[in-house]
Amino acid sequence: MYNFKRIITIFLMLTSLNVYSEEVVMIFGESLEPYIIKESNSGVELSIIKEALALAGHELIPVYTQLDRVAFMFDQNKVDAAHRYIKKDKEKSSYFYGNVTLEYHDVFFTLHERNITLESPPDLNDYTLLSFQDAKKHYPRWLPTGYKHSQTSSQINQVKLLQLGLVDIVLSDKNIFSSNSELYRLSSGEKLKGMRMHIFTPPYKYNPIFKSREVAKDFNAGLEKLKKSGRYAEIMSVIQKADIAIISKVDLTL
Repeated sequence: MYNFKRIITIFLMLTSLNVYSEEVVMIFGESLEPYIIKESNSGVELSIIKEALALAGHELIPVYTQLDRVAFMFDQNKVDAAHRYIKKDKEKSSYFYGNVTLEYHDVFFTLHERNITLESPPDLNDYTLLSFQDAKKHYPRWLPTGYKHSQTSSQINQVKLLQLGLVDIVLSDKNIFSSNSELYRLSSGEKLKGMRMHIFTPPYKYNPIFKSREVAKDFNAGLEKLKKSGRYAEIMSVIQKADIAIISKVDLTL
């Protein structure tokens, strides 16, 4: 009788765990090292989300697409969650934001030797600009609808084309650009030309988004535990400082 009750108790515990834990399929953008590294299912942002969900009993299943297709994949119900979402035209009841995972800080980069001055949006009209995908959705003041520029899903090409003088300005997150600058330096064997960083906006906060209210709550609880334990700070500490070959900085927000 004792053994039977023990078996029933263990069965109920396992059943309870299965009820409250589930796989969470989340769509991530590609080419976002050091935040997201597709080849190893790792990176700062991915690790924070993965570990926060795990603390609540959920298993993260990452899938990848081009950055400008993340919102589309989420809208098409192909996934349970997305690491970012910037559309504002859906019914609020149809999705649930988690708390801020981290901040991206997009800036303009130019070659220092060119001595390019950027003080306001019209200044961009005199130059060629290469950005990440969907940049216009983030910065309509600087990149209005009619503004023509190039985009790339492979952000290491931003560094390459700027270094070779094939574009005048690159718009990128400073940590992504720093990471890709180091990768380009190692792959090319060339010394990087000095660059200037133009800061034109405050950092941009990103919240993951979920189809399930309960999973969003679980994520928030896990993220809070991650921060209190010191693990969040440990994960964030691996981000490179954005100072590779940066000779000067101009802050337009002051």
